[in-house]
Amino acid sequence: MLNFTFSQSSHSLQVIGADKPESFFTKKLSYKSNCKDAAQAAKESADLLNKIKSAGYPAASIDSVTSDSLRTLIYMYVGEPLEYIMIENGDVDEGLLSDAGIKNVVTKQKPVNIRSAEQLKEKVLRECENNGYPFASVRLDSFTQMNNTYSARLYLQKNDIIRIDTIRIIGKTKVKRVFLKNYLGLKTNKPYSETNIKKITQRLNELQFVEAVQPHTVEFQNGKAAINLYLRDKRASQFNFLLGFLPGGAGQKLLVTGEARIHLFSPFGMGEEIFLEWQKLQPKTQRLDIRISYPYIAGLPLGISARFELYKRDTSYLDLDGDYGVQYQFVGSNYLKASLRQKTTIVLNIDTALLKASRRLPGNLDISTNHFSLEYFFQKLNYRFNPVDGYVIRASGSIGVKKIKKNNSIIGLSDELTNGTFAFLYDTTRLKTLQFSLGFAIDKYWKLANRHTIKTSFDGKYFFSRSVLQNEKYRLGGVNSLRGFEDQSIFTPYYVMANLEYRFLLSKNSFFQAFFNAAMVEDTRIGKGPFDFPFGFGVGAAIETKIGLFGITYALGRQLDNKIAIKDSKIHIGYVNYF
Repeated sequence: MLNFTFSQSSHSLQVIGADKPESFFTKKLSYKSNCKDAAQAAKESADLLNKIKSAGYPAASIDSVTSDSLRTLIYMYVGEPLEYIMIENGDVDEGLLSDAGIKNVVTKQKPVNIRSAEQLKEKVLRECENNGYPFASVRLDSFTQMNNTYSARLYLQKNDIIRIDTIRIIGKTKVKRVFLKNYLGLKTNKPYSETNIKKITQRLNELQFVEAVQPHTVEFQNGKAAINLYLRDKRASQFNFLLGFLPGGAGQKLLVTGEARIHLFSPFGMGEEIFLEWQKLQPKTQRLDIRISYPYIAGLPLGISARFELYKRDTSYLDLDGDYGVQYQFVGSNYLKASLRQKTTIVLNIDTALLKASRRLPGNLDISTNHFSLEYFFQKLNYRFNPVDGYVIRASGSIGVKKIKKNNSIIGLSDELTNGTFAFLYDTTRLKTLQFSLGFAIDKYWKLANRHTIKTSFDGKYFFSRSVLQNEKYRLGGVNSLRGFEDQSIFTPYYVMANLEYRFLLSKNSFFQAFFNAAMVEDTRIGKGPFDFPFGFGVGAAIETKIGLFGITYALGRQLDNKIAIKDSKIHIGYVNYF
């Protein structure tokens, strides 16, 4: 018997189980044993009976009730639990049953086990909570028995509809309310969604430029919900540089490469990004990368992005790449982007002696391409800067036309054999061809323990064209792709690359790492191939200090059956300053 004692100002509710011990009620069920009056005690008794029936005891009943001004005493019979039960629809809208994914179970009236019956109730409840009814309640009632089969009806009480009224930003931050409404999926006058509310913390953790100083709260009043966000700005914009020390060649004992980057995150509070990067990859080889994105135009889930890249390969050629797109922003950082990609290659130097000897066009030609591209990005990380759990998915595809432009140095070069020029070399080359490309990448973080994380990565791209020129191929190698090799030193029209990395966390943003990465690329050696399998491995660290983040990696690599040699090791030292 459950026996609780209260002060004279309260009305106590006591339950006596006819066939169950006291522990059945205290451990499996909960109810208010301290009520305001006898009426509230009667309501609590009815709710308790429904709970017991929903838990799989359809024969449960209240045998008798004794009540006075201070106490209500209930004698309850529970009965034996059922393993299976048939669910019928009580008063739930069929459209709601369909949206919750349980219409077939209810309409076909097939017996389900008790645990499944509870899951059906939860699905209906979740559907209501995510469509404006956070205070809805679901119950099984009207239990009946036919032969050896029990059935029950599903009833729903939605209560008042709740709509999002406002987002209150409490704290010192420049982030705009209109950005948060779109990013968090909490737009004014839209029905309340419990799922979106629960994801607020995770989605804020994915932002670089703002953080929560305390958990968010929700206030309900007169059918409206107000969300309170307690925020402050984070130092997220970056200035960083990276130095690489690589084995030299052509008389050089050491090759020093460099990289400098400025990355501005949300300088105006709307989640926009401005990116500028310069790299010196190899002697006389440089790269300039400029990117701008603005996610929400006029408060709509439509953004724009633009990218311009200049790549100069020693004295051979110059690439000018442009990508101009419009992207649809899903909730959070996820998006689908459509863009126009343009590329122009200008050949700077033609080896005329080799051309005369081979009587073939060189591997690099002047080209221009126009591609239509689609890109999908999905991210779910526990923390953007140094995640320990979650994943990032990127998928892309493009199709377009390549045009080969005739180079003046070739068409004007005299051919002593024909007393003409070498313009005839273009006659056997298709000057206009169709191209397409596909790409897919996924980064997955596996949390092993509080300070131990495994990062696995897979990245693959394929470029199809009737003839793939050297200046059209993907460029791999370096600290940002295939570690253990010189920056962008491996040229290939396709690749599959995998990375396995162990991280030991020193702090939220600091870690030691050990890594192994490998790839499958085109083997360009005559009589070999068609594939080569370069791989690299090494160790590194990222250490956060008061003046910024310092990083260092040491890597070794092997390609084309070359032996691993300490003298070919690659060392990169980097510094990132946040402001």
